[in-house]
Amino acid sequence: MLDNQMFIPKPIENRDTCFICGRKAETVEHVIPKWLQHRYNLWDEHLLLPNKTSIPYRNVLVPSCAKCNNEVYGSLENRVSSGIATESDIWKWANKIHYALGYKDRFLAWDRANPNYKIGDIISSNDPIERDRHFLHCVSGDFHTDPDPFGSVFKFEFAKFSEFAFAHIIHSQSISVCLGNIGYVIFVTDGQALKRDVGLTQYYNSFPKPVKREDMLFFHANCIEMLARHELGQDIMMSNNFLVRVGKTVVHHVEPPNKERFRSICRSLGLQWVDSDELK
Repeated sequence: MLDNQMFIPKPIENRDTCFICGRKAETVEHVIPKWLQHRYNLWDEHLLLPNKTSIPYRNVLVPSCAKCNNEVYGSLENRVSSGIATESDIWKWANKIHYALGYKDRFLAWDRANPNYKIGDIISSNDPIERDRHFLHCVSGDFHTDPDPFGSVFKFEFAKFSEFAFAHIIHSQSISVCLGNIGYVIFVTDGQALKRDVGLTQYYNSFPKPVKREDMLFFHANCIEMLARHELGQDIMMSNNFLVRVGKTVVHHVEPPNKERFRSICRSLGLQWVDSDELK
């Protein structure tokens, strides 16, 4: 059993407290950062929510204290926006977005006719040791992981400037994003299981360079399907301010490919997949 004293205390969740540290919220954090919204003209564009409604990017806000907003995440955002972010930085940045979107869902009604029923009540993932929240504290140095980054990060370089694209797939805890001539696929909590898979690494390296945006999104879809088919086991040890993956990822069960599920995953990423057998 893990001693509760080993955990960073969970802050009170409401609109008056910082979503990271629990101090009094003096400002708000743009989940999709303002520099990114301005660079790609997203201010008046809309983000599709899990309940099939949408919200303007500019309104995807979570409460934050000034320290976390400016000091903790300010330097990270600067590294990402200037193109000098490390793989660990990209993972931390993606985790902030992943966690903050989930946090926002806890305050948005699934159905406005029943405002007490929140989106977060429907789609929240099982996270018994609250890895996502503890990962947030990696940015400030209050928490560390091994491996670092804890999740799988895949970088793609495009032949030409690509239109902005963003996808947050909640059940796989993954994000794909296009930032001009560079794109990323990030799996926040997989313990680098995907990154260390030999077959997937060969598939990733097989793409002609530079790649197309659609190649990156199709790779994201294949990764999600792979996780859906494989029941993985990971031993995780949490100590004071540290979360460690112990040993190798173990595959407990493998399902056969599910074409309809894969087709649905592709649709969620704006892709249309046609089974080659259907063309015969």
